[in-house]
Amino acid sequence: MKLKKFIITLLLLAVSSLAFSTSSSGFKITDPNLGHKIFTQALNDKDIDKLVALYADDAVMVAPGNNIIKGKKNIRAFFEEVVPVIDKISLDTVFRINYKDTVIFRSKYTVIYKMPDGKTETQSTSGIEVEQKQADGSWLFIVDHHYGGADYLDFKKLNIKK
Repeated sequence: MKLKKFIITLLLLAVSSLAFSTSSSGFKITDPNLGHKIFTQALNDKDIDKLVALYADDAVMVAPGNNIIKGKKNIRAFFEEVVPVIDKISLDTVFRINYKDTVIFRSKYTVIYKMPDGKTETQSTSGIEVEQKQADGSWLFIVDHHYGGADYLDFKKLNIKK
C-alpha cells in the first residue's frame, strides 16, 4: 500500500512538472489549463515575481475603478501595491475555451483584504482572462479583466470612483 502511494505521488509530481517549469527567464506555464490554479497559488503565497511572470510583456489588465494597466512593469507596480493587503484569494474557473494558441477563461473569485484597522473586507466577482501561447511554448496572460464576467450591478459597484 505504501509503495502504491509512493508511485502515485511520483506520478503526480511528474505530471505537475510538465504543467509549469522554470527557465532562465523565470517561471513559465506549459499547460494553459492550469493558469488559474498557478495564479491563485502565487497570489496566496504573495509571490509577486511569479505573478508578474504569468503575464506577457504587453499584457493589459483592467482593475477595479476601471483602471487600465498596460505592460509588465505597470502590472508589477499594481501587484506590489495590492498583494500586501490581500489576505487570501479563492478562484474557480467557470469555463474555459481553448482555440489554437489562445485560451479564454471566465473566473469567479473571492478576495479577502486586510484593512488598516485589522478588520477584513471580502469582495466576490467574476473576471475574464486570456492566455496566449508564446514562441517558446509557454502560455502567458495577455488580458486580465478583473470584473469582466460580473453582472452589471457588480460592475457598477466596483467602478465607483471615490
